[in-house]
Amino acid sequence: MNKYLHKAGLIVAASIPLFVLPARISEGQLKDPVNLIGSEIVIFLMCLTCWYATNMVQQKYRGWPGLLLSVLCCCLFSNVFYFTFNPIFKDFPFRTAQNPIGIKILMLCSRGILISMILIPAAYFLKRDRDARNQRKENERLAIEKVKIENRLLDQAVTERTEALQQTLSALEVSQEILEHQLYIQSRLVASITHDIRGPFKFLIIVSEEIYRLAQNKDYDQIGNYTLELSKSLETMYGFVNNILEFTKLPVHQKLDRSESINLAQLVKDKVELFEGIINTNGNQVHLDIDPFISVTSNSNFLGIVIHNLLDNSNKNTRDGLIKIAAYADPLAVKLSLENSGSVSHETLEWVNMKSHNTYPELSKTETYGIGLILVKEITSLLGIQLLMESTDNITKVTLTFPENVTETKPEFIKQI
Repeated sequence: MNKYLHKAGLIVAASIPLFVLPARISEGQLKDPVNLIGSEIVIFLMCLTCWYATNMVQQKYRGWPGLLLSVLCCCLFSNVFYFTFNPIFKDFPFRTAQNPIGIKILMLCSRGILISMILIPAAYFLKRDRDARNQRKENERLAIEKVKIENRLLDQAVTERTEALQQTLSALEVSQEILEHQLYIQSRLVASITHDIRGPFKFLIIVSEEIYRLAQNKDYDQIGNYTLELSKSLETMYGFVNNILEFTKLPVHQKLDRSESINLAQLVKDKVELFEGIINTNGNQVHLDIDPFISVTSNSNFLGIVIHNLLDNSNKNTRDGLIKIAAYADPLAVKLSLENSGSVSHETLEWVNMKSHNTYPELSKTETYGIGLILVKEITSLLGIQLLMESTDNITKVTLTFPENVTETKPEFIKQI
């Protein structure tokens, strides 16, 4: 039940007493106003009770069962209210009290039928209106639920699109960082070509000048030795430059994937042979203390560039001295160290030992650090090799720690120096 049911009940229950009021006045019942008002109130209450009973029946029963039960309720309450209140208030349609009980019941039932003819249609239309209102509310609720579901789906779609966009942006940022990193490495590799071959070419120039001097003096025996040395150096230089040029044609990460087992002693000896002439020119000597059976898993080209630049830096900072290169293996890692006389600045030492490899030096400091040292720091980080530089008592030592699995293999051939 709702407010419409109560309002309609009051209106219908009040209209029936008002409807019969003119007939009762015409019969002279106005002469007893107390009885008239009291009986009108009784009729109002009876109609209101019949109204609620009819609506309850209509809610539970539909069709003919509901119609018959509604009529019976009206007949029943007509009798109940008459026999309850008639001793106090004389009610229509009884003008005399001499009628038999059966006649009274039939007349009261007839009045209940007349009342039901008014109440049942009103209750029926009210029920239809209530059902229509409920249906509209249900439709509105379903529409609201649909909108809520659509909003949730839209929010979910927006969230998913936002996450996808964020992932895409993150991937683009990573790609941009990788691209910038590759450009940095490629630029350093190009610079390294000039940097790494400068020393050996200087030695070739010296040998060429010496050959020219010996030719002027017609010292042909010495010319043969120098010519052979020049040929060997040019052959070594050609192989080195050709390897670097082929290496720079590939993307950085593609090259990093090309790992292989490398005999550390053989790789170091090859690099020492490349610098043999310029090392002798500086009056230096190289002492090797490397287990010939140690191999590491890494990229041979990258690792070769690292050793090349470290050896070049050691030779440049040493005059008439000793360059010590040692390597040993423990169960967890392999360590390769290069030691030479001389010291480096505290600023350079801190920068080399800095864990972050993305901290690039300013262009003005490139010469201070050296292109070769910058390249060593960058490549060791890419290869996962720990780089440590120590400088004490006019001795500089650089240590490379390989975290990869260590294998011991017997090399096919190791050249003696």
